Amino acid sequence: MKKNKRILLVDDTKSIHDDFRKILSPATAEPTDLQSARAAFFGAKDAAAGAAGAEPISAKPNPAAPISYELESAFQGMHALDLVKAAIAEGNPYCVAFVDVRMPPGWDGIQTIKELWKVDPDLHCVICTAYSDYSWDETVAQLGHTDKLLILKKPFDPAEIRQTAAAFSAKWNAAASERSAMEAVRQKETEARAYASSLETLNKALATSKASADRMSTMKSEFMLRLTSEISTHLNAILDRLIEDGRTEGLDDALDRSQRLLETVDKVIDFTHVEAGTLEIKPRLCSVREVIDDVEQTFRSRAEAKGLILEIRMNESVPATVKTDPARLSQVLCQLIDNAIRYTDDGRVHLSVGTEPTESWDRVRLRFDVTDTGRGIGQERVGHVFEPFSSRANGDLAEGSGLGLTVAKQIARLLDGDVHFDSLPGEGCTFTLRLEVKREDRSVETRSDHQPSAFENWPGSGNQRGTG
Repeated sequence: MKKNKRILLVDDTKSIHDDFRKILSPATAEPTDLQSARAAFFGAKDAAAGAAGAEPISAKPNPAAPISYELESAFQGMHALDLVKAAIAEGNPYCVAFVDVRMPPGWDGIQTIKELWKVDPDLHCVICTAYSDYSWDETVAQLGHTDKLLILKKPFDPAEIRQTAAAFSAKWNAAASERSAMEAVRQKETEARAYASSLETLNKALATSKASADRMSTMKSEFMLRLTSEISTHLNAILDRLIEDGRTEGLDDALDRSQRLLETVDKVIDFTHVEAGTLEIKPRLCSVREVIDDVEQTFRSRAEAKGLILEIRMNESVPATVKTDPARLSQVLCQLIDNAIRYTDDGRVHLSVGTEPTESWDRVRLRFDVTDTGRGIGQERVGHVFEPFSSRANGDLAEGSGLGLTVAKQIARLLDGDVHFDSLPGEGCTFTLRLEVKREDRSVETRSDHQPSAFENWPGSGNQRGTG
């Protein structure tokens, strides 16, 4: 670290500045008649060395030669303040300031030092005075007790000036070196803490990632076991029915089981497409009423077979025509109703269709609430309902593959919507699909051109609308 030898002289008398330069920076002082004669006789360089009190440069260097400082002059306190501000801004501050007490018409020395310390509190100051304008107690009252202040009484010996400049500049440089070292230590400590924190964060992230990967791997393994077992169970039941000679009454059950098997395979295919980002969404003009009618027709007879009442209510605010993918919308609603019927043993399943306002006049948010009076969802299962390979019961094949709600939620998001639920154990639950769509005034094709929904052949569906 380069030593700081910058000294500021603050005095309203120019001759005082010249005296300080002769003492502290003789190489820059104006030459005397003797120095001029020495230069003419010995040469300029040897004359300058002699003026500094050293041997001629042709001789050996003198280690006792006085230190030469960088001096700058200010003739008023405000001028000194400007110089200190500029030095701080340049990153090249003064280490010592010699300040006269009386400097009319501006600030006196005490006020000047107070202002300088506001800008540079590390500056060491020497008060130079020939008068007792301030007692020591008054000076302390103004400037406080500090080791950065010294008072010299005029007239002073040049040795006092050199000694004071040397002591204060050395003290300033030592303090600056200490500050620099402490800053380096703090910087290293900060870097070490940041590194340790980053390692800790990385380790936690790796642990979380590993746990998630392990859990997903376990869930997938369990799912494949369940899927294999379910396919095997249904196939065995189909084969047992078909090989029984003369028993045609088992064909309906065989077809039903076959359809459930296809349903499971379709869910796996959809889940795979969603995970890969390849599931197609084909929005077009469609009738919400027709989608609801298809869903009702699909599940009416199945609900009746379980002794359940299937209720459907559509609010008048629902627009006749919207733009969305009707097949995917039907798929989500069918999964929610299938889920409700599957887990409800007594009572009813209710589908209500309404709207919610949006910020855009030509868009509407459709709201579909599927409410059942079934067993509800236990608190321990609430956070896992939409996870893949999960179902409300654990391991019962009758509960399905555990992909239905996962696929339904993912498709809902692809339709710019989402699925949420609310449940109390033993009191049933409500699954809500919110879907923002574009409102259309144009009419859609007649039902003669109606395309079947994705789940029109859902297991247990009837061809005729039931009475509920």
